[in-house]
Amino acid sequence: MKQKPTPPPNILREIQANKVFPVYLLCGEENFLIEGTLKQMIDHLLTPEMRDFNLSFLEGADIPIREILTQADLYPVMSEWRVVVVRDAPFFKTQQRTTPITLLRNAFKIEITDAPKCISTMAKLLEVNPQQIAERHLDFINAVDSLIGELGSRLTDEERGFVERLPEIAQQLETYATEAGTTDDVALLLEWLQGDLPKSSVLIFTVQGPVTERNRVAKAIEAVGRYRSFDPVKTGLSLNEDPLYKKVSEKFAGFGKQITPRAFSQLRTRTGGDMHTIAEAINKIISFVGDKRQVDTQDVQNVVTQNTFDGIFDLTDAIGKRSIEQALKSLHEVLASGQDPIPVNSMIIRQLRFALQAKLIAERKGFRPLRSRMPFSEFTKNIFQPLIEEMRDFLPKSASDNILRQNPYVAYKIFQTLHAFTTEELITAIEKTLMVDTQLKTSDANETVILEQLVCELCTSPQGRRPTSF
Repeated sequence: MKQKPTPPPNILREIQANKVFPVYLLCGEENFLIEGTLKQMIDHLLTPEMRDFNLSFLEGADIPIREILTQADLYPVMSEWRVVVVRDAPFFKTQQRTTPITLLRNAFKIEITDAPKCISTMAKLLEVNPQQIAERHLDFINAVDSLIGELGSRLTDEERGFVERLPEIAQQLETYATEAGTTDDVALLLEWLQGDLPKSSVLIFTVQGPVTERNRVAKAIEAVGRYRSFDPVKTGLSLNEDPLYKKVSEKFAGFGKQITPRAFSQLRTRTGGDMHTIAEAINKIISFVGDKRQVDTQDVQNVVTQNTFDGIFDLTDAIGKRSIEQALKSLHEVLASGQDPIPVNSMIIRQLRFALQAKLIAERKGFRPLRSRMPFSEFTKNIFQPLIEEMRDFLPKSASDNILRQNPYVAYKIFQTLHAFTTEELITAIEKTLMVDTQLKTSDANETVILEQLVCELCTSPQGRRPTSF
């Protein structure tokens, strides 16, 4: 019988039980949860009056690691703890845009013709240095095991043999020892993490976005502290298995209330499943319903305004139908909701890019147009989840630019609107919106008028093209 994976430790409960680690890494796509956890950690470790003396925030790519360590090594002033928070440190971010399998194959091709570059490429991919490769260091061995596990059957026997030969290739180079001998800032941090850590300081790294499991700093932190990734809440195959439904129900139960399944579905739809928006909506609903114990769909409709993304979907759908009147109406509704013109255009660009990705996926997979009445759960189970792994190397690695790394509801809505454009029309539409972005930022013309002109241009049907529908 397959054992269930061990759940990650509850950081807040540990701290409340006075089990405090010297270093933490909080990362992932759900920045709202990261910041919420950070706030509760600080609230428990430091009283408000002690924070001026014992709380430091460091942010930016130019913050030297020596400054971080200096702050962490200071003793607290009239407090049990000193807390140092470092946001978005650059050494957690992967700089590579090329997929791991492509990098490996590029290095394999130049094994004989350019061995130094071959080793340099693999060292960056494995996040070790050339000397560690030559010496078969434990970090190198673990990184190779992780890489092979990640790539799996995509690796050929020849490529596996190449990976096994890496130490022999590195040993033949005369430069690896010199290159590895320079002590950089990251090496300094790793040395600090492996040493005698302060007993009264807590160093907390927060990173908006994923941190690869092979990152050597993340691995070092996990060995002596806590590493927690806050990923988007996935949709369950049924309501009882849906973790977001459980979280929302628990939140309402804390106020002595229940939310009906239909009301929850509407809450998810109107917020796009965004955790921050949901949390704000729950607080508003609690205040609105008063002593009423059950939250129904009417309560959600009265309190939660339609998500801006839904307005953008309505807008692009109207454009696809070449309905200038409906498209302008949708545009004005979005602007009337308080959105500024520049972010509105940016959301249109983003939605069109996602639509182009969905269109290419549909063409690649031979999908028929998505039935407008296909249940959200059916789409998630039969289309969205299988595509995540299958299309992993086909779409951008950046989570913000990848349709399959969004909340499933966003993809659900986009796949429903693929009838609106051909691939060529989507490319043309994106080009027009990018030009409008420049115009909005540089022109003195009325911003609303600029967007109205864009909508009218996009609604103009190409010669011989009829609007399509389900």
